[in-house]
Amino acid sequence: MRAGHRAPHRARDGGVVSRLLVVGAGPSGLGCATELARSGGHDVLLIDRVPVAGGESGWDEPEVRDLVRAATDTGVGFRFGAAAAVWTDRRLLLTAPGEIRWVEGDHLFYAGGLRPATASDLNIVGERPAGVLPATVADHLLSTGVRLWKRAVVVGDGPWAPHIAERIRGAGGHVAAVGAGSPTWADQVVAGGTGLEVLGRERVHTLRVVDGTRVRDLVCDVVILAAGPLPNRNVDGALAEGAPHVTFVQPLDARGIAPRAQAGRAIAAHWSRTNGGNP
Repeated sequence: MRAGHRAPHRARDGGVVSRLLVVGAGPSGLGCATELARSGGHDVLLIDRVPVAGGESGWDEPEVRDLVRAATDTGVGFRFGAAAAVWTDRRLLLTAPGEIRWVEGDHLFYAGGLRPATASDLNIVGERPAGVLPATVADHLLSTGVRLWKRAVVVGDGPWAPHIAERIRGAGGHVAAVGAGSPTWADQVVAGGTGLEVLGRERVHTLRVVDGTRVRDLVCDVVILAAGPLPNRNVDGALAEGAPHVTFVQPLDARGIAPRAQAGRAIAAHWSRTNGGNP
């Protein structure tokens, strides 16, 4: 599919239709953009910083290809390879190699995906050595199939945790789960306690779990932060609920390509009903 976008078109009565911008071409963004285009009266532009659609689900998944085809068939425009940076006065600043420019839009739908909780979110204290990784980064590294860690501590029970633990254990590693309830995917389960501390100067070697006066040290070569998910927001002017002319398309409970796409469609449909087509 060619990167780029369509020029605003005109309605049958000659009036210029409203332009709606959707940032994030994962399943939620694809579903949202398609529903907005189907509702009529809108010029919909779908934007993503990478050169293909699909987000973390991957561009070559059959379900993603079907979603892209549906978006194309309904007239959604695409702008790949451009990162959204600032939203203000109904304009979105896009940055791309060799290009920085503003794109006008009547309303922004932000479908930037989800992220694991960070060490700061989890109030984890201590040093910041190598080997303390967000679940998404750990999952990417494990996709090589190489055994990376012998003793892993996974903090939290977000949607990434079972898959990551399966890969580590499948390669012969040991997995300890902290603050994850009673998961079946771990070799060892430890309650979260009242505080966590990372130990290690250059590389993590221990996660200390503090519970009142009781201290438990878990020896490890990696700490994987898998709690969450939380909304991933990095566009200035579209960071918090209530931002002017912004609708967030970041369903926390939907899992899988089809459910996330459906959630995106539902958010778009609700916006259309609520706003009556007025951005």
